Amino acid sequence: MALRLENVHGPRIDFGNGIELSFDLEEYTDTAAIGKASRELHETPDKVTASVAELRALIRAEPGLRVPLDKDAFLVRFLRPNKYHADSTFEMMKAYYRMKARENFILDNLSTESIKNALEDRVVQVLPKRDQHGCRIIYKEMGAKWNCSRVSSVEMIRATNTLMETIGREPRTQLHGIVYIVNFDKLSLSHIGQFSPKFIKTIVDFGQKNAPYRIKGIHIVNNARMFNILFKLFRPFLGKKWSQRIFVHGADRQSLHAHINAECLPSFLDGTYDLPEYDGAVVGQLLDCYKDMLEESNQYGYVVEEK
Repeated sequence: MALRLENVHGPRIDFGNGIELSFDLEEYTDTAAIGKASRELHETPDKVTASVAELRALIRAEPGLRVPLDKDAFLVRFLRPNKYHADSTFEMMKAYYRMKARENFILDNLSTESIKNALEDRVVQVLPKRDQHGCRIIYKEMGAKWNCSRVSSVEMIRATNTLMETIGREPRTQLHGIVYIVNFDKLSLSHIGQFSPKFIKTIVDFGQKNAPYRIKGIHIVNNARMFNILFKLFRPFLGKKWSQRIFVHGADRQSLHAHINAECLPSFLDGTYDLPEYDGAVVGQLLDCYKDMLEESNQYGYVVEEK
């Protein structure tokens, strides 16, 4: 397993046996993707042009919001999850950057340095294969493998957002979306204690309403009785869409595979490919190949006036 930089398609982690993780920032041009974008997102050249212009005008009229108005790809990234409705995209963007303005929280100054422990412990991972629909798969450890005295819940969410910020730049991910698989094996009261009701409401509202991603499913695995306590804390804040997209599988891998094909999953989820134990720091090295992109993103948002 190693980070490879010589690939013409960009840096990648080579896990061996043809299994690789890389990020594809190129715009899709194939007929299948263009057709899906038209059907699901109402994405056509005329619609893109009109919506980008409308969103640009709304942003210009918003005091203190600084984003790259000259970059259509940046604006399209926010428009795609909202199916090119400029008004709702603008409301989401404002909420997103208000959250980003909160210091030392889950979205400000994203960097590999701030999530070093989470990456090393692999509590949040981007799996190398997409699902059968083209969705990126985020795998999270929220049980025995999560040492919450070393990796706080805030760092875990920051790590998730740093990975999401990167894959969220992928046009194919903007189109196909993202699914989560969350492992709650041996969830404990120490883990549950990381989540106050206020914090839960904040992160759930952010994920449901204010994050520029198409979340297509949240799959819970290895949940036991303790999970019910945690889920009771989350349930009051879940909207209709997310409630319908949460699937609880327990230890039933056939249930999971009914949603995500086994061919798309590693062997530790009873999938068909082997993903070896690896040093999570290598993911930080891969992200650092896109450090300029993350640092640029950290410059966007509401300008704080000096007193």
